[in-house]
Amino acid sequence: MHAQVTERTVWVRGDEVPVTIVEPATGTLSGQDLLFLHGYARRPLDYRLFLEELAERGRRVVAPFIYANNGLRHTPRHFWTCAGLTLRTCEALVAEGTLQPGAVAVGHSTGGAVTLTLGRLDPQPRALLAFNPVQPSSRSPVEFMARSLWMNTKLFLGLAGEGRRARKMLSSTTLDFYGNWLRDPRASTELIGGLRAYDYEALARWYEPNVPCAVPARVIYGRGDEFYPSVDGLADGLGRLFATFDLVVLDDQNSHEWMMIRPDRAADELDRFAEGALA
Repeated sequence: MHAQVTERTVWVRGDEVPVTIVEPATGTLSGQDLLFLHGYARRPLDYRLFLEELAERGRRVVAPFIYANNGLRHTPRHFWTCAGLTLRTCEALVAEGTLQPGAVAVGHSTGGAVTLTLGRLDPQPRALLAFNPVQPSSRSPVEFMARSLWMNTKLFLGLAGEGRRARKMLSSTTLDFYGNWLRDPRASTELIGGLRAYDYEALARWYEPNVPCAVPARVIYGRGDEFYPSVDGLADGLGRLFATFDLVVLDDQNSHEWMMIRPDRAADELDRFAEGALA
């Protein structure tokens, strides 16, 4: 079964947001739509292996292109700007019929952390799943770039596993990744600085105070994350915000971007969560 990829745009707050849709070519769908949110400076099709794996399993995926210097007239320069733009984009996609109401929301890195804000959508997603989301951080942009170089070196050398597949992924995505960072360095720098405003107390204020969000949520974490090697406090911080929350740590996945080179494992984890959350 081959995946069918289509591109379209949706107007949100005066910006034309690109949207990638990946679905089984046969049109045989299984279950609800998936909303997928990419990491910063990535593009949805950087995750092609993962999205195509989902299509192989009968899933239809809607993936807006938001968190990068990608030609939006108003590039998000703050975590909460990313969150607000995503909310409005999802509302527009549902209103025009591109995204089913109640889709399961899945994200990685910056997109993973933003996914955890989507319980405010109306109608709410059926479930929220974040792969290696960003965590509250006070690191400088220079340190983030240094960690990014180390991450890509590990992928190239096969130290993060699946060396041949990782090198193929790097050859098709690395120039775009750093190009997105450097197209507007000020925007990238400001967003990294803006991540310091992302903390669990701020997320609690994003939701109704003292009322846990009823949407089931899970974080799946590859232990070898170059940017956020510790998960200390993550389960406690998010466990207080969601009525149903759990953290799964994969000790054998050795990179922030493990899901891009292990799409089968990532899709297995997503299926396992969706089956339990939607039962």
